[in-house]
Amino acid sequence: MDMNNIDINQMRIDMKEGDAIRDAGLVAPESILAKKDISYGEFGISNLLDVYYPKETVGKLPTIVNIHGGGFFYGDKELYQFYCMSLAERGFCVVNFNYRLAPEYLFPSPLEDTNNVLLWMLANVDNYPFDLTNLFLVGDSAGAQLTEQYATISSNPDYAQIFSFKAAPVTFNAIGVNCGVYFLGQEESAKNAFPYYFDEQDTDSLSKLFPVESFITNHFPPTSITTATDDFLKELAQPLDAFLQSKGIETTYKLYEQPSGEPLYHVFHIGQKEAISHQCNDEQMAFFKRYII
Repeated sequence: MDMNNIDINQMRIDMKEGDAIRDAGLVAPESILAKKDISYGEFGISNLLDVYYPKETVGKLPTIVNIHGGGFFYGDKELYQFYCMSLAERGFCVVNFNYRLAPEYLFPSPLEDTNNVLLWMLANVDNYPFDLTNLFLVGDSAGAQLTEQYATISSNPDYAQIFSFKAAPVTFNAIGVNCGVYFLGQEESAKNAFPYYFDEQDTDSLSKLFPVESFITNHFPPTSITTATDDFLKELAQPLDAFLQSKGIETTYKLYEQPSGEPLYHVFHIGQKEAISHQCNDEQMAFFKRYII
């Protein structure tokens, strides 16, 4: 796809139609309490979040922060609500948030917003069942890139200092990256790969931040990596697994396929109607639970 010539408004319309078909008929599970449309920043609807957790919760729960995908230009928390509530059904408190999108907002706006979500959680830990000693981060597609990059910021102080914002003082027990964009800036400049996201950044400045993998240390959190047979980004997943293992980082990697042999596409795990999606989410959450203190 020529990223210089995409019609972002049309892409948003087309993607939303597809997501509506995927989620048609789904309803929120009765067992989950949803605290919705909470402001965590100054950018209106772009800085709203939801918190989901089981209604019978007493005390604190291991907590997941979800970073949605959408090529940096599409998506919101509503498109991820059923997926995130399904994670909450597995015994977690889950934070699902909107962030500023390109091209209206440019890099590093989504990272700044992720950081502000975590600062908000630290300030509101007494008001929600957040167990920040058991904190996890998950994302898919562009959200997987943001997950990888924010986990690098949180685990490498030297990398964090390059950014204009001060990183939230948190540690992730583990992360999950699904159908993601990795090695951005390694084969071609990050700006060429996503010009509408990096529009005003100069190449020299970006070369100090990308590829993110150059800044990953052995303090990076354990990582669950998933992809699928017909994910257009699947060729990036196994190399990321091998790279992290070379750093001594604990990983799990799986390429999912339909038992029937039918196609299994990009970000399949978000859907709540297919057994293979639940299998993926069960296995990723089991990986997270291995790292609960």
